[in-house]
Amino acid sequence: MSKEKKGFICQDCFKLKRCQEKNISWAFFFLALSATISIRAVNFFLEIYPVIVKTLWYSGIVGFLLFFAYKFRKDNILQRELKKSNLIDKVLLKQEFNQYDYEIVGALLCKLSSRKDKINYFFIFFTSVLVPILGLYTDFIK
Repeated sequence: MSKEKKGFICQDCFKLKRCQEKNISWAFFFLALSATISIRAVNFFLEIYPVIVKTLWYSGIVGFLLFFAYKFRKDNILQRELKKSNLIDKVLLKQEFNQYDYEIVGALLCKLSSRKDKINYFFIFFTSVLVPILGLYTDFIK
């Protein structure tokens, strides 16, 4: 991947003709999953282990803060380069792309095809449904 524009380097795409993501992105993905678990586990330990609740709460909040700061930075870089390249206008006006335009399109497609985002959304949705059901069960049925 070339450095044709200032500061933009696609490090996640076009390796061996398929999208590959850096290890750091996987680290932040697992950080987000653990933060999701931490926040959702707070209810179960609320009355039994107050120290664990505080640990879960703070680790969940810090985990989400770091994860979303990382995602914001990556998305912001891509959005900035998309704006600089006038790629949207080029697509709408059916203008020719240069090499850098293709790199940006490739980065966008890699982002949209990310397995981590799909897993993350499913995990958040699944735990957001499961935890209230388990909470209702333990609070009112058990």
